[in-house]
This record gives sequence, C-alpha cells and structure tokens, in this order.
Amino acid sequence: MSKCKELDHALKHIINEIPTKIVDFADSGKQKLTYYTGNWQTDILNNYTEKQAEKIFKKMNKLHEDPRIMFFQKRNADIKIGTWSEYGEKPAETITSYDYMVVRSGNEKQ
Repeated sequence: MSKCKELDHALKHIINEIPTKIVDFADSGKQKLTYYTGNWQTDILNNYTEKQAEKIFKKMNKLHEDPRIMFFQKRNADIKIGTWSEYGEKPAETITSYDYMVVRSGNEKQ
C-alpha cells in the first residue's frame, strides 16, 4: 500500500519549484515575487505525505533565514462556489486564498 498522495500533479509541480524560484529571486535584482496563490499549508498537507510536507516546510523555514528577503502574505477576496451540481442544490462554499510574496529587504547576505 502506497503512502503517496496523488491528488493534484499540477499543483505538486508548482509547489516543488517554489524553493528554487525564491533562491533565484534572492540572487536577482527584482524587488517582489508572488510565488504562490492558494492556501499554502492546506495545499501541501492535502497533496503530500507527512514526511514530504515536513521536508517542504523545512526548506521554506531555511529560506526565511535569508536576510536579503522578507516573506508576506495577502488575503484575497473570498470566492463562493457550489450552489448547484448535477446532483442538485448544494449550500454555497467559501474558498479563501492568499497571495504569498517575497520582497527584497535591502540587506546583503552575510
């Protein structure tokens, strides 16, 4: 029996590339990067095993120590969905998402 969650391959591809994108951003002259839109923790926990998720969170925590960059998140407007389906009426569901951003701090790496 496999422990691997196989829910959304496209999302997993995006998440897997994020640490590299952030390192590239830190080495670039750009001022701001939106590296993810969604619900970061929930999306990782829903698409990776516990061990895989821990590795991703550990990589991201290490990036948070880089003095050249700062991390922010901005809440997006809620989206209401699910009022009808082929199985009949359903109560509306609210989806909350965030833009996860990294900006240049102005500090050079030590």
